[in-house]
Amino acid sequence: MFCQFIRRFLLVIYIVIIIFFLAACLSPFLNPATWWVFGFLGLAFPYLFITLCFFLTGWLFARSRWSWLAIIALLLGWNNISAVFAFHPGSAFSKDKKEAGALRIMTWNTKGFFPGEVSATTEMRLAHRESIFDVIRDYDPDIIAIQEFSTIETSNWFNNLTHLRKMGYRYYYFPGDFVKYKVLYSGTAIFSKYPVIDSAKTYMPQNAEDKVESLLSADIVYQNDTIRIFTGHLQSYRFMPADYSDFSKIRNGANERVDASKNIVRKMRVAFKKRGIQTDIIRKQLDESTYPEIFCGDLNDVPGSYAYFSVKNKKRDAFIAKGFGFGQTYYSFSSNFMRQLPTIRIDYIFTDPRFTVQQCTRIPVILSDHIPVIADVRLSGK
Repeated sequence: MFCQFIRRFLLVIYIVIIIFFLAACLSPFLNPATWWVFGFLGLAFPYLFITLCFFLTGWLFARSRWSWLAIIALLLGWNNISAVFAFHPGSAFSKDKKEAGALRIMTWNTKGFFPGEVSATTEMRLAHRESIFDVIRDYDPDIIAIQEFSTIETSNWFNNLTHLRKMGYRYYYFPGDFVKYKVLYSGTAIFSKYPVIDSAKTYMPQNAEDKVESLLSADIVYQNDTIRIFTGHLQSYRFMPADYSDFSKIRNGANERVDASKNIVRKMRVAFKKRGIQTDIIRKQLDESTYPEIFCGDLNDVPGSYAYFSVKNKKRDAFIAKGFGFGQTYYSFSSNFMRQLPTIRIDYIFTDPRFTVQQCTRIPVILSDHIPVIADVRLSGK
C-alpha cells in the first residue's frame, strides 16, 4: 500500500515537471514584456530538464510505459535543450595561432575596469586594469566588443581608450552613454585592428535609474569585405546588497521569506518586461543589416529565453557550435548562491550563417562579474 502511494506521488510530481518543462519551452516565443512569467520559466528550464532526465532514467530502469511521456517532452523541447548545453567535449581553444583567414572576436563586460572590492585602492585598481589588458594581449583578438567600458580622458592612469589604441586597436566606436564627475565616460564600445568605415548608435528607452547602454554597430573592412559588428547590453536585474540579503533569507528559511521573495520577484519581473522591449529593438536593427553581421554582447538573460532566441534568430551561437558544457559567464561577487549556478550564461557571440565558427571558449579569468567569451570565425569563401 505504501509503495503504491509513493509511486502515485512520484507520478504526480513527474507530470507536473513535464507540464512546467513544456511551458518553459514556450519562452522563446512569448515576449516577457507581456508574458513576464515565462521569463522565470526560462531561468528554470535547465533544472527542469535535468529533473526530467532523472525521472526518465528511473522509468526506463523500471521498464515503465511512463518513460514515453518524458521522451516525447524531451523531443519537443530539443530546440531549447540544444541552446542550453554545448556538446563538444575536448574542444580546446588554441590562443597562440589562429587559422589563416580567421577573425578573432572577443566580447567582455569589463565592469568599468573596476575590481570587485568596493574599498579598492588606486594601486589595486591599476593592477586590476592591467590584468584585463594582459588577457587581451594574451589572446590577441582582432575585434573587441566591450560592455561597461569606461575611460577618463584627463587621466594618465585610467585613460583606457588611449591605452587600447596603443595596443593596436586604432579603430574604435565609443559614443559614450553616461558621464560621471564630468570626466568619467562609460558605455558600450567596439575596438578593431581593421578600419571602421561606418557606425551607428541605437538608444534604448529607459528610466533614469536603469543605466541601460546603447546598441552599437560598426562596419569593418576585413579582407576586402565589409562586416557589421553589433554590441549591446540589455536590462539587468539591478540587484543591490539588500536583494542578495533577500536571497539568503529565502534560502535559509527566515521569517521574512515571503516578503523577501516578493521583493526579488518584483525586481525580476520589471527586468523581464524591459528586456522584452529592448530585445525587439535589437532584433529590428539586426534584421535590417545589409552586411554579414556578428552580435557580441551581454543579454542579461539565459539560453532558452525570448531575448536569446530573438537576438540569435538564424545566427549561430559560437559557444554552442564549438564549446562544451553550460558555459557560465556570470560571476557574482555578492552572492555565493548565484556564483555556484553553472547555467547562468548571459554573454554571447552570435554569427551570421555566412560565417564559419572555427573555435570558441570562455576565458577562465575572474576580473569582472562577467567571464569573457572569444571565438575565431571565418567568412565563407575566405
